[in-house]
Amino acid sequence: MEAHSLLITFLAQLGVISLTLTICSLARDRVQGELTLLRKFASGALFGATAVLLMNMPGELINGFRFDLRIVPIAVVGLISGPVGAAVAAILASAVRVWLGGAGVWLGLVGIGLAFAVATLGYSFAKRGFNGSPHVVIFSALNAGIAFLILFLLPANVRDQLTELNAHLILLLLNFLATLISSFFVRIDRIRRKNAQLNELHRQIVSALPDSLNVKDLQGRFLIANEATAKLMGAANAVGMVGTTDFDYYTSAEASLFWEQEQAFIRDPKPLTLEQQFERNGQTVWLSTIKAPYFEMGALKGIVSHTADITSQKALQAELISTQVLLETAMSEMADGLAMFDPDGRLVMWNRRYLELFPYVDERTCQGRTLAELLTAGVLRGDLTLPAGASPLSWVHEEVERSQSAQQSDLRLSDGRWVSKSTRTLSDGGWVTLYSDVSEKKAAVQQLVQLASKDGLTELANRRIFDRRLAEAFRTAQSSPTSLSLLMIDVDNFKAYNDTYGHPAGDEVLRQIAAVLRSACRGELDLVARYGGEEFAVILPTTSIEVAHDVAVRLAAAVRMLDIPHLSSSKGRVTVSIGLASVTGSMSDPQQLLKSCDQALYSAKAAGRDKVRAASVEDLTSMTV
Repeated sequence: MEAHSLLITFLAQLGVISLTLTICSLARDRVQGELTLLRKFASGALFGATAVLLMNMPGELINGFRFDLRIVPIAVVGLISGPVGAAVAAILASAVRVWLGGAGVWLGLVGIGLAFAVATLGYSFAKRGFNGSPHVVIFSALNAGIAFLILFLLPANVRDQLTELNAHLILLLLNFLATLISSFFVRIDRIRRKNAQLNELHRQIVSALPDSLNVKDLQGRFLIANEATAKLMGAANAVGMVGTTDFDYYTSAEASLFWEQEQAFIRDPKPLTLEQQFERNGQTVWLSTIKAPYFEMGALKGIVSHTADITSQKALQAELISTQVLLETAMSEMADGLAMFDPDGRLVMWNRRYLELFPYVDERTCQGRTLAELLTAGVLRGDLTLPAGASPLSWVHEEVERSQSAQQSDLRLSDGRWVSKSTRTLSDGGWVTLYSDVSEKKAAVQQLVQLASKDGLTELANRRIFDRRLAEAFRTAQSSPTSLSLLMIDVDNFKAYNDTYGHPAGDEVLRQIAAVLRSACRGELDLVARYGGEEFAVILPTTSIEVAHDVAVRLAAAVRMLDIPHLSSSKGRVTVSIGLASVTGSMSDPQQLLKSCDQALYSAKAAGRDKVRAASVEDLTSMTV
């Protein structure tokens, strides 16, 4: 076959393939979305029909040997529609080839089958990301190799004739070029479509932006603008803004100002942010504009502007400033102290009352100091009074932990004041603490506690406190080797004293006896209580029955020493009878101790009054007065 005729045949078949690729590309542009199974069948049928058409317009390399580019559309459709499209094209081409008949049917079917295999392989590699230019060349070489492989399946005489004329190389080259051109077409079309999708996505994003986004040339003309720009400018639509300037939408003075700002930007094209204020429809409008240069081939071509309406933000900012002033005034005048600490425990904000409550906080240097440092300064200066037995270092650490975990606590100052603090944690890990002077409240509470715990006449502990302290002391005695003793004291013939001298005199006797009992006991360790009427009780922790007996004898003698006249008593003066008892292993509750002590008191009164008796005769056989 002459070279001229061969070239015409090749170009004609390549034109058919190109037409098919163009039709497929246009169809995919019209039909958006992923390739469905039906679309894959359709594309396979289109390329299969192309292969059939190519089989019907062959060229003749030598007498009796014709060629066509049928394997090209079968392989290329695999890059577009995958194995499904390639299979449809291969089946259609195979069916027609069988129908056409002839001596080379089985060779034609082998070629079609190999083209399908190349199509499947190419699709698989493309899915894995192997779709660059080198991969297209390899794919084309593989497909062209089919023609070369078929050469070895030809009869020897035909193969020798083709080899002698180098027709096999021509066949290889033509299939390679056709596959290469078609594959690059598919690749470029895929890139074009992807870029088109990205451009459409960008267009939709820009159009959907609530803020104005536009590009101007160096003469101030709009090259592109979104709908938000049109709305801001008062234009009918964004498309109509192309070619217009600010002078078409603003007053001459406002547009001139914007022009001057843009010219200054052109002279020094660096990204910047501008805030612009102007009047529109009788209202003040604030705009914040970010300007950036637009370059082409290294030359400045325009200005990209992103503009946001910040009128509401400016109003909020003014309101915030007003609120901040109001808040600062309120903080300054509030009765409680306020302090804010950051997540590291450093003081970041405080009010005047906070400084007044804590003299150790120096307004000039307290900013940024930690709570631990401030408390330590208060301890070292002696402004803070620690709980009894507390270590300064441990107390400061615990107080900081209480603040961080929003635990309520009270601080006692050296001048006697009490400050209560309540804390609320913040989302960033910091906290805010309110400090209230609760000195008067503390004093009132203490007074109420005293009223609730003391007898109003004698100022001794009342019955409620006695019962509680006895229960506590009893539990301690049971859980430890220490002993516990109890005294029950009764004023002898007290009713007769009241009848003789009157109730006011009787009350005075009770007060004097209470004073004697209090002075003769061990301060905070022992408890002297008015048990009821003319009866008193003394709790003696860590005291054996022998020592308790000595204490009872001393108390009875002390009352006797008061020498208060009592004409209705055989003793001639006021005396007391005392019963005592100690905890034994057989006792299971305080009531048993009380009962034993009461029995001992009864024994003392039965013995003639002004006596001391122990509950257990076995324990005290000779302890009498």
